[in-house]
Amino acid sequence: MITANEIFSIIQKDNFFENVFYKQVDWDEALDARDEVEFDTAWNSSYELLNDRVHSDSKVIRDIREFTFKQTFRITQNSELAAYASDDLDLISKAFDSKIDHTFINDLWAFYLNGEFPKASESGG
Repeated sequence: MITANEIFSIIQKDNFFENVFYKQVDWDEALDARDEVEFDTAWNSSYELLNDRVHSDSKVIRDIREFTFKQTFRITQNSELAAYASDDLDLISKAFDSKIDHTFINDLWAFYLNGEFPKASESGG
């Protein structure tokens, strides 16, 4: 399992966020898809699990959140999408840095690594 420092290094590489967000996609529709019960429940239960186990953010995790938000907004000009991406990377970084192996969070990271924005229709939860 990788660390938050390694995640930060990966997302700073050329074209990481461009591969995910520089596409002709209806981002409002993609965000709406994440409100479907299965995805929303899986995301929120993952968040709650981490909040129960991880009680503080490291500087690198705060930096990941900020970098993710700024890069996503730069590409898409969509602040809601940038906030979702920032929250995703926060969740992923906290889990990996705390050595918490969680299928849903691993799947979120896999989407980003494959240049895709995670959404309900493609996530098994």
